[in-house]
Amino acid sequence: MRRPRFSTLAVLTASIIAIGWVVLTTAVSANGDYRLTGPYTHDNLAIYLIHREGRDGGPVPLVLGEAMEQGVVKVIETGDIGELVVRNLGEHEVFIQSGDIVKGGKQDRVLTVSMILPPNSGDIPIGAFCVERERWARRGEEETTKFSASTARMPSQAARRVLAEQAWVVSGVDSTARQRAEDENFQYQLWDSVDDLQWHFKENVGLDVTDERSPSSLQLSLENRDLTSALKGYEAILGGLPQEHPGAVGYVFAINGKINSGDEFGSVGLFRKLWLRQLKAASTEAIVEQDTSIHNQPTLAEVAAFIDGVRAAEPAGKSMPGQMSLQTRKTEKALYTEIRRQNGHWIHRSFVAYP
Repeated sequence: MRRPRFSTLAVLTASIIAIGWVVLTTAVSANGDYRLTGPYTHDNLAIYLIHREGRDGGPVPLVLGEAMEQGVVKVIETGDIGELVVRNLGEHEVFIQSGDIVKGGKQDRVLTVSMILPPNSGDIPIGAFCVERERWARRGEEETTKFSASTARMPSQAARRVLAEQAWVVSGVDSTARQRAEDENFQYQLWDSVDDLQWHFKENVGLDVTDERSPSSLQLSLENRDLTSALKGYEAILGGLPQEHPGAVGYVFAINGKINSGDEFGSVGLFRKLWLRQLKAASTEAIVEQDTSIHNQPTLAEVAAFIDGVRAAEPAGKSMPGQMSLQTRKTEKALYTEIRRQNGHWIHRSFVAYP
């Protein structure tokens, strides 16, 4: 059974609720718009849940993986490494999350922005990066004109920072920043993050996750049987968190005592639907970063400071395809992205820490 650790909160209001021998520590943010609980831990991974009031109603959109499995969403190869096309053929909205990996085409890609894909959407462009450096041709029996599945998301803090940095540039920062971004070349940084992930699996865990069908494919690495088996322990311990804690709409996680990243969703239902995919990515990274040292987990106050600090930064914004708007914020410690509908209602927020 999970036993969250205790913390002393200077700027937060804390309430301690005893349930049998388990004690849950709850913190309310300084401005009172959300609540944190946790940490809930397994090995070197700690999860902190974000709770909000009034987010437990309304229809829940399909998510990309299930929509592709049902055949109602097509992700189409354009021949452009940095852009794909998505098309919703169904009658329901579909949520796409930044960091979703799509398998197939001329090379596997990771999608760079979150969006709500409206019913019967027609063709909508979406940004992408390659996560399979060495392929630009058919793989096995897969089609090169479209993508077959989306079963995973980026399990790398370095890669998520690349996605957030790219979003920050796109959202309208000054020309100096745009030139610096072009010079840095985000695609090469993304490839390097995949190489590092595969290398650390072998060096830190003793597991070679490269696949002979395409050694540079991150997607095929994430399908490795030994890795899948190792992830089961994390799911068994942490997989039921959203159901056990009503009102949770998001999370922040820490590995080896360091805050890593987090995501928050517009409704309880959407968070519950996406949780196992989020947990799989966080757990994969925790396995890669295994450390036998003893680390103190971040306090709730520290997690709240991480969230509130980057949310207080000056925003940049831009309209996006699909009647979405993108807002980004950046500090020396973190990056923040937020996607909103045309009516101003936010759908997804992400937080990525700098190491």
